[in-house]
Amino acid sequence: MAAVVLVTLTLVVTVPGLAVGRALRLRGWLLAAVAPLLTYGIVAAAGSALPLIGIRWSPLVLAGVTAVLATAAWLVCRRRRDDDRAADLPVWSRVHHLGIAVAVAVGALVGLAVSYRATAGFSAVPQVWDVVWHSNATHFIAETGLSHPSALKSLNDPATPGFYYPNTYHVAAATVVMITGAPVVTVIDVSVGVFTGLLALGMAALVRQNGGRPALAAATAVLSCAFTAFPYDLLPWGTLLPFNTAVSLLPGFLALLTAVLARRGDPLGLPLGLGLGALGLLGLHPSVIIAAVPLGVVLLVGTWLDRRPRAADIGALAVAAGAAAVLGGPLLLASSRAAAGTAHDWPAGMLAADALGQLLFLGHEQTYPQYWLVLLAVLGLVFRGAVRPVLWYVAGSTLFAVLFVMAASYEGTLVAVLTRPWWNDKWRFAGLWSLAVVLLAAGGLVAVRDGVVRLAERVFPALRRVTERRRVAVSVAALTGVTLVVAVVTNGLYFTRNETRLAQAFADGPTVSPHEVRAFDRLAELVPEGTLVMNDPYDGSALMYALTDVRPVFASPLVPPYDIDAMGPDRRVLFESFNRIDTDVAVQEAVRHLNVGYVIACKGFIAPANEPAPGMRGIGTQRSLTSVYENADARVYRIDLTRATARPNS
Repeated sequence: MAAVVLVTLTLVVTVPGLAVGRALRLRGWLLAAVAPLLTYGIVAAAGSALPLIGIRWSPLVLAGVTAVLATAAWLVCRRRRDDDRAADLPVWSRVHHLGIAVAVAVGALVGLAVSYRATAGFSAVPQVWDVVWHSNATHFIAETGLSHPSALKSLNDPATPGFYYPNTYHVAAATVVMITGAPVVTVIDVSVGVFTGLLALGMAALVRQNGGRPALAAATAVLSCAFTAFPYDLLPWGTLLPFNTAVSLLPGFLALLTAVLARRGDPLGLPLGLGLGALGLLGLHPSVIIAAVPLGVVLLVGTWLDRRPRAADIGALAVAAGAAAVLGGPLLLASSRAAAGTAHDWPAGMLAADALGQLLFLGHEQTYPQYWLVLLAVLGLVFRGAVRPVLWYVAGSTLFAVLFVMAASYEGTLVAVLTRPWWNDKWRFAGLWSLAVVLLAAGGLVAVRDGVVRLAERVFPALRRVTERRRVAVSVAALTGVTLVVAVVTNGLYFTRNETRLAQAFADGPTVSPHEVRAFDRLAELVPEGTLVMNDPYDGSALMYALTDVRPVFASPLVPPYDIDAMGPDRRVLFESFNRIDTDVAVQEAVRHLNVGYVIACKGFIAPANEPAPGMRGIGTQRSLTSVYENADARVYRIDLTRATARPNS
């Protein structure tokens, strides 16, 4: 089943984007890299707009929307002549293209293998906070076809006003569930395995569009799978699946922006693609499109320093913005309204010097830094000839390094304002910064390769007189040899380190243990359709919905006071006072209003929670609850309000 899901997921996230991108006259590495981004843009636009006219999501809807957009793009671009400036890029031979394709495949396969082992063959139940919501949201969309971002409020409280959650990741994942019938857990696990492939492809395209060498493109693709900070750290930390997907696609987006500014292709098709790609990032995670802005500004300023600014640049960006506004109007409106919501602030607990050291030595909260990658990055900075075409990306990414230190070490209004789009989360800044270090390390690897070639030419002078084809072969062989040495000294590009780190998000409990899964299965046999199950939002029981289609009262962990204050009165009463069901009329009324028929109490908790919600403490003493199933980690009760001794609240 996992293989079927992998193939289906690959097709779902690439084919629509390839169709529309080709109609926009994108080509080559750029088309390959931005195809998934364009697909997510299609999903974001259609998923938020079609529900307004009563259309529910399905794979056929995705196919139909793709056909319409591809046809419209073809009609717009078919009679226009390319302002084709591909000639200003270095010529890559077939050997170069083939070598880079192999490098992308290596980066993708290593990341896939790490994920396969860490998730027990794409079968492990995820154990971290955010994944409960992501799993249930995916299941909800697959079950109902309700793809508008506001529809997800049904999971925790249909009465929540102004609800918005970027759901493009979930709509795409739900499409895979609809096609394959696979368990949501399998789809989630497999999606974790594709991040490095998306990143490797985007990095290669970014290097290509900026005029970088084939060796640099290949090196970035290979090294994309080696850095713990991204994507692996962000999965045990919070299983930030939409954020990870968007960051993986960020280099491809900036490669497309580079092509727009260089006018390498259709002068209208490129900006239209950029607008659709921006919607993709926005629909996945708004913070990543915000992160793209300073990087894009640095690229624009660098472009204008190389040549004079021209009106066509502003015009192209205006077309991109207009395309995003037309295609994603409902999404943009919903996202802008949600931007004024309550901010979250993680406490700062590190000294600034320690934070900077962890960032620069790639050892954020790890036992050991990634010394070999640091060494390569230093070499790339010292011998920066290879990485010079993308130094603007490194320069722009220093913002994320600064924000990391601020979020990790300082409090205050300024820090809160600057880091708010990223939830004041140092882990996300470390992940964003690591993409710049990938480029530097790749530059270092190429510098070592160049040194090896020069040394070989000195030892064997005949190498200087070989044909161009043989010179390319020598260069490829040298790069392959240096890469293999790096792979050996890093124990397989830090394979074991990254697998161990990622596996922390997919352990056998404590959030959801096999015993608890058996209790969920029992609930599926007991609970009538339309009946909710009272649960503790902190013990992992919310995953019963994604695993067995049983609806819990609380479909995700809650962050007090934000989530509690936003709830309707019924769920708030149950969260705070369910353990007074025998005597509290308000609790009994909430049970009736929500049609709650059963209760489950589980043993483990979702870190950092370590105790039950207030209303779930000591529920075993309530006469209204009759135990109907029990195992080592879970107990199920049936609610019988006729046994209650209700009296008005005092």
